[in-house]
Amino acid sequence: MNRLLVLISVGLLTITGCASGGLPTHAPSTLVPASTGVLTPSGTTASPDTSIGSPVTTSAPASTTEPPTSPEPVDSGGSTTGGDIPDNAVFLTYTDVSHGFSIVYVEGWHATPTTGGVDIRDKDSIESVQIVPSVADVPSYISTTDLPQLQALSGYQFDTQDTVGVNGQQVDHLVYHAPAPPDPVTGKEVPSTIDRYYVAGPNGQLAVVTLSTPDGVDNVDAFREMIKSFAWS
Repeated sequence: MNRLLVLISVGLLTITGCASGGLPTHAPSTLVPASTGVLTPSGTTASPDTSIGSPVTTSAPASTTEPPTSPEPVDSGGSTTGGDIPDNAVFLTYTDVSHGFSIVYVEGWHATPTTGGVDIRDKDSIESVQIVPSVADVPSYISTTDLPQLQALSGYQFDTQDTVGVNGQQVDHLVYHAPAPPDPVTGKEVPSTIDRYYVAGPNGQLAVVTLSTPDGVDNVDAFREMIKSFAWS
């Protein structure tokens, strides 16, 4: 009887296990860790950023193409606007055989011989040479003859009077303001700053070199070249 109960119990257990289907026997599952990468916008996995501090920025390579340059200004042959003499002006030499002198002037300026010398002008700038014969005392000539004539000019305003060294020679020098001589075409008179040099020459001659430029225009370098170039022949 006991043996029969044991057999019946074993049979029931077998039937129950088959009905449930049973669980297959597997080795313990291994967990695969999730990716530690960072998903980039392109859908690929990039390595995580392990740098410390500010990110390194790589600049694009500098362009090796030279920037376009403006074309060189056209040389107007010395002609200027508003009296300003360009730095690249070309100088020519004016020689007056009858009065025995020479002086440089800017190419493109117009020279007009006068009774006592020459007037050379371009728009509002003027260079002139006037030869005065038989001047025994230059300072006296300036104070008694030339200055009174200048003071009679409309708009004359005295600035300075001194002596300057020109090619190793001390030369009397006067600076004043006055309207420039009327333009021969338009009649316009431009307020100007005038440098006037009195260069003594042979046989008591005196060259009065006048350099006029509109007020506010800096032609110092060009005018220096002009007065330095003056020579008696």
